[in-house]
Amino acid sequence: MLTVIATIASKNIDADVVLTALENLQKYSRQEVGCLRYELSVKNDDDHTTYLVSEQWASNEHFEAHKNEPHFKAFGTQVTGLVTSSNIDVYKSIG
Repeated sequence: MLTVIATIASKNIDADVVLTALENLQKYSRQEVGCLRYELSVKNDDDHTTYLVSEQWASNEHFEAHKNEPHFKAFGTQVTGLVTSSNIDVYKSIG
């Protein structure tokens, strides 16, 4: 099993567009084979909005397949130029 933690930040002016794209990504990702959990959280400050995406996948193969899905690629297109920073960490379950 894999746990994926991603952070995505945008300027507050772009936050609604990024949120809509993330909500669509969440909706379709939850329907994928091997997706065990897909949650979104948000934190705002005066200038930026940061989203935390917490995912669990049954296997690395499922996660790799996820990255090739049309809705994953569409998300990238929708937020191009709007994301000010991003980070993705992938963790393997122990035990």
